[in-house]
Amino acid sequence: MGGGEWQPADPERIGPSRVLPLRPALAAALSLPGCRAVYAVTFGLDGEVLAAADANGYTYLWDMAGGLAASFAHPGSSRGVLGVAIDPGGNLLASADGNGRVYLWDLVSGELARTFVSRRSGGLNDVAFGLGGDLLAAAGGSGQVYLWDVVSGRSAGSYVIPGRTTVYGVTFGPGGKVLAAACGIGWVYLWDMTTRGLVGAFPGPGSRGVNAVAFGPGGGLVAAADGNGQVNLWDVASGALLRGFADPGSRGVNGVAFSPGGDLLAAADGNGCTYLWKIGSPAS
Repeated sequence: MGGGEWQPADPERIGPSRVLPLRPALAAALSLPGCRAVYAVTFGLDGEVLAAADANGYTYLWDMAGGLAASFAHPGSSRGVLGVAIDPGGNLLASADGNGRVYLWDLVSGELARTFVSRRSGGLNDVAFGLGGDLLAAAGGSGQVYLWDVVSGRSAGSYVIPGRTTVYGVTFGPGGKVLAAACGIGWVYLWDMTTRGLVGAFPGPGSRGVNAVAFGPGGGLVAAADGNGQVNLWDVASGALLRGFADPGSRGVNGVAFSPGGDLLAAADGNGCTYLWKIGSPAS
């Protein structure tokens, strides 16, 4: 993939057509030490580790079987850690901050391995690894998604959100063929990574802005978290809104992630908790 900035064409806007009986059930709530708000959350590929980033500038790792396992202090970040991602191999942790930096941590040694900087980003709100962990995407406050080659550290281009509104969330679909970005005007946009074309968009119902987006395993389901404290689930192929459900907190949902098996959905809340939901299947 070459560098450069890619302007989108007008996408086919996928609207919710019907609501199906998908009924998530709250399974657990995890609290961070002294946390004011949780900004981002992600699972490791094996589902045994959950990472959460907070407003105090820390990233915490939970062993899903044994409790809090480790924490990382973000260097020089006074605006909190806004995005977090674990590479597919489970060896690297990426964290993004409002100063326009992504820090890459070696999870084996606990050492800082690399820093990526985007000086024109207006702050980086989220981060995601592509297939194989060789590509890194970050959501920018200036209305762009920035891409880096993880090995070389060089820029791999950028995507521009329609209207250049703030990008709050970014993620790759399974196989790395689709990139999704969540923005401040309440839309989730989908790009084809091969053609670099904008292929679809989902509107968040009554949204104050979509803060995060995640694909379920297989890529057939997409979840979006918004400032109203709501998590919405869509069927990607049909555009059907499967379910919208409210997080117990009242300060908005900042991050969302599926477990690798797709049975759990983690939601990071503005009240300092991470909620785990059991996701049922739509009735046939």
